[in-house]
Amino acid sequence: MPSDPILNVFSGEDALHDFYHPDKAPPIPLVELPERLNPYKKHGVHIYAKLLSHTPATNVKLYPALNLILRGQEKGKITKDTHTLVEYSSGSTVISMGILANIYGIQNTKAYLSNKTSPTKLDLLRFFPEPLDPNGGILTANLDGEKEGCYNPDQYSNPENYESHIRWTGPQIMKQLPSISVFAASIGTSGTMTGTGLYLKSVKPSVARVGVCTTPGDRVPGPRMFSLLAPVEFPWREAVDTIEECAPFESYEKSLELCRNGLLVGPSSGLCLLGLFKFLDKKIAAGQLDTLRNDEGKIPCAFICCDQPFQYISEYYEKLGPSYFLPIRNSELIGVDPYNYNIDWEITPPTAHEMIDAAFSSSSPSLAILDLRDASDFAASHIHGAVNLPFGIHAAANPYKHPPTMVEQFKLLDARLGSADAEFGKESNVLDGRTVLTLSYKGHVGRLAMSILRNRGLVAHCVMGGTEAWEEDGLWGRSCALGA
Repeated sequence: MPSDPILNVFSGEDALHDFYHPDKAPPIPLVELPERLNPYKKHGVHIYAKLLSHTPATNVKLYPALNLILRGQEKGKITKDTHTLVEYSSGSTVISMGILANIYGIQNTKAYLSNKTSPTKLDLLRFFPEPLDPNGGILTANLDGEKEGCYNPDQYSNPENYESHIRWTGPQIMKQLPSISVFAASIGTSGTMTGTGLYLKSVKPSVARVGVCTTPGDRVPGPRMFSLLAPVEFPWREAVDTIEECAPFESYEKSLELCRNGLLVGPSSGLCLLGLFKFLDKKIAAGQLDTLRNDEGKIPCAFICCDQPFQYISEYYEKLGPSYFLPIRNSELIGVDPYNYNIDWEITPPTAHEMIDAAFSSSSPSLAILDLRDASDFAASHIHGAVNLPFGIHAAANPYKHPPTMVEQFKLLDARLGSADAEFGKESNVLDGRTVLTLSYKGHVGRLAMSILRNRGLVAHCVMGGTEAWEEDGLWGRSCALGA
């Protein structure tokens, strides 16, 4: 089957290369915000999200990483002998680079990053590139890149970073939205803003370009404060017409709103959209909004969405607080009853009766019976040889429908069904090496005990419906007689 980019099908040995290459794949989606997310619609403003968060690598840095690798190959800096890419990156660049390195036959990607990187981001980095070195910096990455078989693309000073957006992002937007009036992007390494801004201005001089930074203080992953842009080497100043600053809290808040309305984008996307809003507000206040209208009287705007929200989930809760999220009901169940269940482990009373019949017909006992009923009921009637572990559960609620009961019964059973328990420990040895049949009144506690025993490596079954179902089937007395 041949590749067909129009149908989004990639086949053959080069399928992954083609899937990750913008020239051989459909353009990244450009999605207009509905009126509930666009308070400027009444002014004829149409706002589109350029979802670079939805590249195959799920982040905007795929294009720079790809361009750095391709240009590195073209210039002979990456050869068949190159086995390691080295980069200083807080996340997205080296994630994309690590994915692409495997596709392009480069064995390793080595990341140097700040010790302020979140644990979630560290885990995500470890998921793709290898190995990970958290103790270096830009200079160390540069030095490592000079070693034999290594190459440091140097995303911070290499113009091939922002040239990727001249090569791909800008042309995509112009094809998708040729009537564009305003473009907005957050500024971190400044590659996206520089490349896209320079391209758009070169083909459509009327485009207003809005660079968005974080306000001083707290941070949004990726974008910088304006005061930290001074040392950035890329020609970002030529690529922006105005700078807007937005606060992290509102950025996370706006990102959450976008996510809950179907656009799964990270906090820097919320920051970028807020920066665009600020720019529009200033134009309205100054009576200059009409200067942005195209020939159709509309104001089409596009803003960049850099990545997805999932690696920042804990930060949303930390930044926004509990009022933004639904409470967890029955939270007492967290960490309780964590072991597996399987319907094949649950047996009917007739099957249990047959197991007991077969076990007591054998010269070597292979079945152990754990009776969890109260001591008085066990004394009145039980299967011969059964081990009683009474829990006072006759009148207890169904633990699977009453969380406090589940918490109480699980903790007690989990502690008691082990050799360390002072009272039951000596009895538990009877269960070792045998198939265990767990009994309770209605079967619920027996089911819970079965799960715990299975987790500890025993073969255990519970009787569905418990001794009450057994009695209803008319088999309880016969089973007890078999074991007498």
